[in-house]
Amino acid sequence: MKNKLTVAFVILLLLVPLVLADEYENEENEYEAGYTAFAVAGVSLIGLGVVYYAMTKRKLIIRHKKGEKWGFEIQPEHPYITFIGPISPMTVHHALTIIGTLLVFVHFFSCGNYSGVGGIAGLGMGITLVIINALGFIGRAINRKILALAKEGKRDSARKYIRIYQTWKKIHITFAILFAVLLVIHLNAVD
Repeated sequence: MKNKLTVAFVILLLLVPLVLADEYENEENEYEAGYTAFAVAGVSLIGLGVVYYAMTKRKLIIRHKKGEKWGFEIQPEHPYITFIGPISPMTVHHALTIIGTLLVFVHFFSCGNYSGVGGIAGLGMGITLVIINALGFIGRAINRKILALAKEGKRDSARKYIRIYQTWKKIHITFAILFAVLLVIHLNAVD
């Protein structure tokens, strides 16, 4: 039941940008997209999700500790901040990047024409975000498979999936870099 509710909620979230973007009509300039604040908030959440996951994974400034309740601790030694929560850093990463993507799509779908450098870069960003999110779900499935195989003691099979995961990671990071490059091009072209 929980999984069905989650799927229904995600589908609802995917439809919200379409409905909101349809309401926006900019007859003055069809090349301008609306809801820029949504795009800024979305890209910020995506960036926060990436930074949080990277920093907790490497225990750079932040450490994540599983706990029943949400909280944080600040200590003078490294790592300086410990976030406590009932979910993993990967789940935090996924939630922030998915919500951020949905917010960006509100802006994306409000544009009526994707021509010119800014429009083409924006269209490329939209396509790249879909690919990155799909890759995120694939990576999570591979990660779960690795953990399940390791728990069952099937080391050879786990090693096979680890190699697949390493290839997946390179592809995922490549698309994330492509998104960042397209974002810079887009921002420079629309200003």
